[in-house]
Amino acid sequence: MMATPHMVAGAAIGRVLRRPWLAYPIAFVSHFLLDTVPHLDSHALFGVKHGAPTPLEAAAGIADFLVGAVVVSLLAVRQPLRRVMLGGALFGVLIDLVEYVPPFGPWFQHWSGAAWLTGFHHRVQHNLTPADWLLGAGTQAAVLALGLAICLLGRQRKERLVEKQASAV
Repeated sequence: MMATPHMVAGAAIGRVLRRPWLAYPIAFVSHFLLDTVPHLDSHALFGVKHGAPTPLEAAAGIADFLVGAVVVSLLAVRQPLRRVMLGGALFGVLIDLVEYVPPFGPWFQHWSGAAWLTGFHHRVQHNLTPADWLLGAGTQAAVLALGLAICLLGRQRKERLVEKQASAV
């Protein structure tokens, strides 16, 4: 799955659970659960099967992460739970950052202490081919929509509460 849905899902988990000690591990685990859902990712779209990342794949991954960071930042701005939302977003995408970002990514993938985790991460992936783009994009759009709704509903409730308090004065 692309980074943006992982990050928005992690922010939504932070928004709902409110406690970092609970939200961060659950956001981390959510990454693996979401990867079991059929999806497209930048490797399927721009990579070479069983090959190192191509420049286009790397550029797509970086752009996707930046879009996710902007979206989550906008969702969290002026929110009382912004820190736990931002932390949840980071933990929702952390395994991809640790596994793929140089210089520690290649080392992490082959380090005996983490090889089991990277192996598990790749085994649970349900990557689709570009031929199945509708399903692959649709599942990510659904995750994104649900995460956005959870984050935005919390914001709307806060705004209504502030309006009620202002009108009571």
